[in-house]
Amino acid sequence: MSQPRERHLVLAHLRDEIRRIERRPARREGCVPSGLAEVDAALPGGGFPRGALCELAGGPASGKTAVALSLLAGLGPEALSAWVDVRGDLYPPAAAARGVDLARLLVVRPGLPAGSSTASGAGAGPARDGDAARAPAVTALWAAEALLASGAFAAVVVDVPAARLAHGADAMARRLQAAAEKGGAVGLWLAPRRAALRVPAALRLELSSEGGRVVARRAVGGAVAGRAGHAA
Repeated sequence: MSQPRERHLVLAHLRDEIRRIERRPARREGCVPSGLAEVDAALPGGGFPRGALCELAGGPASGKTAVALSLLAGLGPEALSAWVDVRGDLYPPAAAARGVDLARLLVVRPGLPAGSSTASGAGAGPARDGDAARAPAVTALWAAEALLASGAFAAVVVDVPAARLAHGADAMARRLQAAAEKGGAVGLWLAPRRAALRVPAALRLELSSEGGRVVARRAVGGAVAGRAGHAA
């Protein structure tokens, strides 16, 4: 399936999902705690700001997914959330075990094989090389922008492998921050520790696992300042 065709199907499905919500919530302000006290201590205001994109950077098993799931689990009972999961790493039973209401979580997985757990309905099959490898990631950025800007979701997590993105991805990523501001959502961008693509995040946390604890350090002006830990 061509990239424009797949993008059209994904966005059309998202529009249908958003239309199912009867009313757009009022403009959200303030911060949303992650629910992990030591991690929140590294955040200005004690939580992730609404209407902004924040980056969680770290290597494998660094705690990025755990922090994101903890934040989703702490949302109000009427709040909707979304997870743009190009890697296919989100495991719904584990999310439910951490307290996430799966009935109020929209999972978008562009380009995964038919039969995968996906909200996109695209089922374009596994990416192989060249444009085919980049298409799901590019489509995911378009989907993330639509979700963030909709005003329907309290939080949107974006997990897109930067290595698969096409030329021009920097400009597309910059649009995510504007979309978060428009919709008032908490945007969480999951990134490797040394990311090739840096989104214009309002703040960045570098996460690592040390002695079985998730340690958070806030990056300030390219440097890392502050440190807090939470048991994994």
